[in-house]
Amino acid sequence: MIKSDIEEEKKKVIKRLKRIEGQIRGLQRMIEEGEHCEDVLIQLSAVKSALESLSVAVTESYLKHCFVKGGIIHPEKKHELEKALKVLKRLK
Repeated sequence: MIKSDIEEEKKKVIKRLKRIEGQIRGLQRMIEEGEHCEDVLIQLSAVKSALESLSVAVTESYLKHCFVKGGIIHPEKKHELEKALKVLKRLK
């Protein structure tokens, strides 16, 4: 990964974290206002899913960064990286 790619990834992660932060604040407000448990649980599930999705994206970015040297992936590592990314996406 080149430096501009890394910066772009950071921006995307920060944007997703801010969205999750908003979801958390919404959850807090729901509990303070005594919303129905079912609605709170649905929102909790959405937050959990957002965090899991972000975790996969950050791990994917990390793996790509580890396998790439100087913007070029080593040919013998390309297949290994593709396999790891497929497994990672299935774990979500």
